Amino acid sequence: MPSPVLLIPILLWTLLTTPGAVPAADGTLARVGLLVLDERECGNEPLRAGLRALGHREGLNLRIDCRHGGGHYEGLAPAAVALVRARPAVIVALTHPTAAAAQQATSQIPIVFIAAGDPVLAGFALSLARPGRNMTGFTCYAGGLNGKRLELLQAMAPGHRRVAVLSSPVMSRSFNATYVRDLRRAADQLGLEIALFEASGEQDLEGAFAAMVDWGADALYLLPTVVFAYEAQAIADLAKWHGLPTMHWYKPFVTRGGLMAYGVDYPALQRRAAVYVDKILAGSAPAELPIEQPTHYDLVVNAETARELGLAIPLSIALRAARILE
Repeated sequence: MPSPVLLIPILLWTLLTTPGAVPAADGTLARVGLLVLDERECGNEPLRAGLRALGHREGLNLRIDCRHGGGHYEGLAPAAVALVRARPAVIVALTHPTAAAAQQATSQIPIVFIAAGDPVLAGFALSLARPGRNMTGFTCYAGGLNGKRLELLQAMAPGHRRVAVLSSPVMSRSFNATYVRDLRRAADQLGLEIALFEASGEQDLEGAFAAMVDWGADALYLLPTVVFAYEAQAIADLAKWHGLPTMHWYKPFVTRGGLMAYGVDYPALQRRAAVYVDKILAGSAPAELPIEQPTHYDLVVNAETARELGLAIPLSIALRAARILE
């Protein structure tokens, strides 16, 4: 084993030759703010892994300050204000609501977001190509995405005609309106009826499902919101109890018993967000960094849930699915 004396130059050489790993000359750390809904999201490993891959090391040349809303949307505004007071060089907002809260808190600090809705319609940017403000990042929204999800749900459950759409009232009006607009257009083309139902959290789910059944729903479509992700198991159980085939936007729903999901790889987007953080720390202006749109979506199906609902997986779905859980 090398002596301690020999280890010193080895350590110095490692620090000097690792990209981005050299501490600032004045001993300060680059400060990144992370704004999330729930404290459980503060440890976001994909983002941290992305930063490490770019040479950023927490405690050496980087500090991540996280603020959260305590699991409640009304807690995001004060959390965003507290984060701005910490004066980070850039704020990362990993959901549409956190991006909106960060936007309200600052027009100066750069913000990198992952938005589930249309960032231009939401007012986060002037355009996708040239955001023009202090915000940039990634969007999970595409114009035909909701129609494609509805089409896949119909293929999986042929003969089902009344689709309940579950939304969250705490999401912005423009967010929900964009998704509902797309769904109504697709439903008209597919010969389906849709109706909107709301639940702000676990306490509202049973009532929302009862209202769906009273309406005569025979399938369910979930609009994106992180709160529903936290209630994935309860939603899957209620959907199966009421015999409702369900389309989700987030793949982990399917591992909890949801029927199917069609969407982006969120952890990959979170890791990708580190690239924009790195660019901004190096001096790039968010106004000039184009907002990236997804180019790939995965379909995941739960075969066991399909059997419980009395559904056979059609060949068109089997061939398209990236994964079928048995």
